[in-house]
Amino acid sequence: MPDESARGIDGTGGIFTFSDLLQNVQRINNINSVPFNGFPNLRLDNSLNVLSDLGALHVNNNLDFRNGHLILNGFDVNVGRPGTGTITGHSHTNFIVTGPMMTGGSLVRNTNATSPALDFPIGTAIGSYTPLSIKYTGAPQTIKFRVADNVYNKLNFPEYVNKTWIMNTANADPAATAELTLQHNAADEGSSYFSNRSEAYVSRYDTRMTGLWDVLPPMTTSTPGIITARAAIFDAYMNTRLNITAIKSIEYFSKTVIKEDIDESTPVNVPDAISPNGDGFNDVYEVVKRLPTDVLRFEVYSRNQVLVFQDLDYQNTFNGTGNMGGFIGNTLPDGIYYYLISVNGSKGIPGYLIINR
Repeated sequence: MPDESARGIDGTGGIFTFSDLLQNVQRINNINSVPFNGFPNLRLDNSLNVLSDLGALHVNNNLDFRNGHLILNGFDVNVGRPGTGTITGHSHTNFIVTGPMMTGGSLVRNTNATSPALDFPIGTAIGSYTPLSIKYTGAPQTIKFRVADNVYNKLNFPEYVNKTWIMNTANADPAATAELTLQHNAADEGSSYFSNRSEAYVSRYDTRMTGLWDVLPPMTTSTPGIITARAAIFDAYMNTRLNITAIKSIEYFSKTVIKEDIDESTPVNVPDAISPNGDGFNDVYEVVKRLPTDVLRFEVYSRNQVLVFQDLDYQNTFNGTGNMGGFIGNTLPDGIYYYLISVNGSKGIPGYLIINR
């Protein structure tokens, strides 16, 4: 939809409003969607919500929330061009719903060298507003975020907020830095997180860590939540992580109160995959204990968090065959599984393993 400028994308343009006069959910279908081939400005004023149903949605200048949500049906919404684009009127009752899974539609925004901090008013579902704000310093960048309802590659342990904020960047920039503020609701906290909220921090996914997420000193927790264009949100909490560097094309962030990653109870080596195909290499899941006298409790869970294997005194026998519930004696399908290892009755060490025959 061209605007009044010569190119049809540089001007102010008009405002397209989706209202609730028809008392119905409204849908936007984007056929052969390309950047800037969209709305100059889009206003949402439908209490029954607007669904972005087909193709990526582009809003060249302003996305304004008056009433209701913009629900992404697996497709992105891109607001603005590099260094431009605004989102107004967003709050815990008016935001972009990404869906609860790790993949799907995201909110996309674009930066230039002088871009201010950008709000991403997103949440997994209506009633679950978990936005973020990011200040990105570096070369012009396309940044997209969505949020999911669990902790990436980890069981939902009580020391975490049960959310993952997923960040994608389009342009490699080794010198870039970012400052990230995440806002969550009290209802999203695990029990141990709730009890230790003052020691919380923004954690970044890191496969080099035993627990897969890095460990930092506590960061200040502030409330009420103010990543909103309307009144502050009570029972919402914000934590900021400064000086994020070495930014990869995809990053995962969550919040936790874990105080340490490796202690005297951690085994010397915990593998991340097995290939039980009978060739004599990596056929069993072999955990190397720190001490010969250590007693390991080993549990394996499916991606749906169903317990498929358990051994209270593990002797490196797991070969991809289940021994719990309906999985007893069954060959488990290839894929990603979660584990929990407890040494000598200590707090469990979580992680994930891959079965690949």
